[in-house]
Amino acid sequence: MKKIIGLFVLIAGLLIAVTASSANFAYFEADRNVHIQIVPDDNELIDLRPIQPYAYINDNGMLVIDLSHNNPNWQEGFGEGVSPNSTYVFEEVFGVSNDLWEGIPICMEITYSGGDEVTFFEGDYVPGQTVGTSSLTLTVMPGEVVKIGMIINTTGISAPDSLDGQIQFYAEAGECES
Repeated sequence: MKKIIGLFVLIAGLLIAVTASSANFAYFEADRNVHIQIVPDDNELIDLRPIQPYAYINDNGMLVIDLSHNNPNWQEGFGEGVSPNSTYVFEEVFGVSNDLWEGIPICMEITYSGGDEVTFFEGDYVPGQTVGTSSLTLTVMPGEVVKIGMIINTTGISAPDSLDGQIQFYAEAGECES
């Protein structure tokens, strides 16, 4: 009988200790379905949309900017690149849109990893005012398309050299800080 009472006291003590201790959540397990459609850059929730024929979506669904005869939009008889020792300004090469379902603005950072010969700008080019940059930060409001232009400066570069680089896109929820 003493053993039963002792066992009962032990169980009661453990029960009191468990209920008196902090009840921090430790674990949860469940299986749920996830369905994510992989789509080309111009059909994403945050679109990278070609506007000029110099930009296109390749077979892998990625945005490419190509001013050469390798561009699938290139047509015989048209230019195959840019001139040496020149500056070219292309407005609205591609657009960045915000088609997120949440209806919130996004802060987009566009960074170019090639040389400083290629820079980007937002909106229209204004001579003497617009400055291109290799790292562009902009706010894209819900449902909006922000048009991105490109400046190419080939000063000191001669044919048949080429300019190659990568554009990285990074987005966060919310407006960009000033």
